[in-house]
Amino acid sequence: MTLSEKIVSLRKTHGWSQEDFAEKLNVSRQTISRWENGTALPDVQNVLQISKWFGVTTDYLLNDDYESDKDIPAVQDATQETECLVSKKKRGHLIAAICFTVAAVCWLLVVLSNPSIIELGLSCFSLALCASSAVAQFVLFFKKR
Repeated sequence: MTLSEKIVSLRKTHGWSQEDFAEKLNVSRQTISRWENGTALPDVQNVLQISKWFGVTTDYLLNDDYESDKDIPAVQDATQETECLVSKKKRGHLIAAICFTVAAVCWLLVVLSNPSIIELGLSCFSLALCASSAVAQFVLFFKKR
């Protein structure tokens, strides 16, 4: 897709007429028409303004090989990195939620059972489970930071 095709496509996507877009860039409608017909090219300042108005990179506008901003290698890398970080964060939240649930169940077991001398072994086991869950929560919490 050429620069002229991209300008036409993006302008129409935004629902702007050539006149509307020309006003935004402080150029004439005829200038926009020449850019879209491929008989003239925008200067560097106008390319920067076009990229800002359309919310795309100048790399996307100027490179005919890119069909969208997502085709740019740097954008692809950043997208993959972001997806990886989000996945790790979700996994951490899931583990923390599981640890919290286990700790809550252990706490309920301790509270609901009135420990006596005979049940001391069960109570100690429950307390150990609660303590290990709490430690796991703190480790996960500080590991995320």
